[in-house]
Amino acid sequence: MKDQEKQQSAAREKRGVGSKLRQWSKNKWFWPAAYLSACAVLLGAYFLIQSPAGTDQSEEEGPFGGEEEFAEDGEGGTDEEDSMPTAAEDETMQMPVSDEESVDIIGYYYDHDAAAEEQQDALVYYNNMYYQNKGIDIADQDGEAFEVTAAATGEVVNVEEDEILGHVVDVKHDDDIVTSYSSLEDVEVVEGDTITQGSVLGMASRNLYNSDAGVHAHFEIRRNGDPVNPTDAFHQSLKALNSSENSEEEEMARDEENADEEESSSLEEFPIFDGDEEEEDEGESEKQQDEEQDESDEDETEE
Repeated sequence: MKDQEKQQSAAREKRGVGSKLRQWSKNKWFWPAAYLSACAVLLGAYFLIQSPAGTDQSEEEGPFGGEEEFAEDGEGGTDEEDSMPTAAEDETMQMPVSDEESVDIIGYYYDHDAAAEEQQDALVYYNNMYYQNKGIDIADQDGEAFEVTAAATGEVVNVEEDEILGHVVDVKHDDDIVTSYSSLEDVEVVEGDTITQGSVLGMASRNLYNSDAGVHAHFEIRRNGDPVNPTDAFHQSLKALNSSENSEEEEMARDEENADEEESSSLEEFPIFDGDEEEEDEGESEKQQDEEQDESDEDETEE
C-alpha cells in the first residue's frame, strides 16, 4: 500500500514539474534564457578543462623555456646591432683624425674652378710629372705619426698595400659615398669590417707618391665614383653631401670648359723639364732666330 502511494506521489510530482516547464516555455524569455545558460555551462566546462594544462605549461616553460628563448632572442638582437652599426641621422663627415687642432692640411684638393695659384698648390710632383690632387694631405704639426680615424660610420670594402701609395683603406658609407685613406701603416682593420665614426684605421706614414709631404695621411671622398673636395664636405651630413644642388650641372660645365685643355695637354699629368733642358731649348730658339735674320739680310743685299 505504501509503495503504491509513493508511486502515485512521484507521478504527481513529475506531472507538476512537466506542467511547470510547459508553462515556463510559453513565456518569451524562457528559450533565450535556456540557450544562454547552456552556452555558459559549455564555456565554463571548456575553460575548466583547459586551465590546468595551460597553467602547468606556463609554469614549466616560464623560468626555463620561454624566458630563455626571449633572452636568446634579445641577446641575438643586441649582437646584431653591435655588429652592424649604422650612422646616426645627424652624423656629419669629420676630419679623419682624433685631434683636429694638432694637424694641418698641407696638400689641397685640385679645384678646376680655383685660381691658377691655388691649382698650382694642389699639384703633386711624382716621377717628373705633376698630378692633380684628388683629395687632401694631412700632417701633424710636429711632423710625427698620428692616428688616422674613420671620417664616418661605414663598411671597409678594400684594404691593400700599394708600393707607391702605401697602405690604402676604402670605406663605403650610405648614399653612395666612399672615403679613401692612404699613406698608412699599422692598419688595424680588414676588408668586411663594419666601423663607426672615429674608429682607428691605422697610423700616418710616408709614401713614394708624395714623398715631399713627409709623414702624412692622404684622404679622399668620392660621391658616385667622382671626387669631392673634402674641405667642403667636412661637417656635412652624408645625405646632404650626396644631394648637393646642381652638382652634376657644375661638373658638366666644368668638363666643357676644360675640354680644350684636356685635349692639348692633360692637366692630370704633364712632364716637367729640367733647367738644363730648358736652357738648351732657349739656345736652339735663339740660334734659329739668328739664322732666319741672316737669311733675311742676304735677301735684302741681293736685291
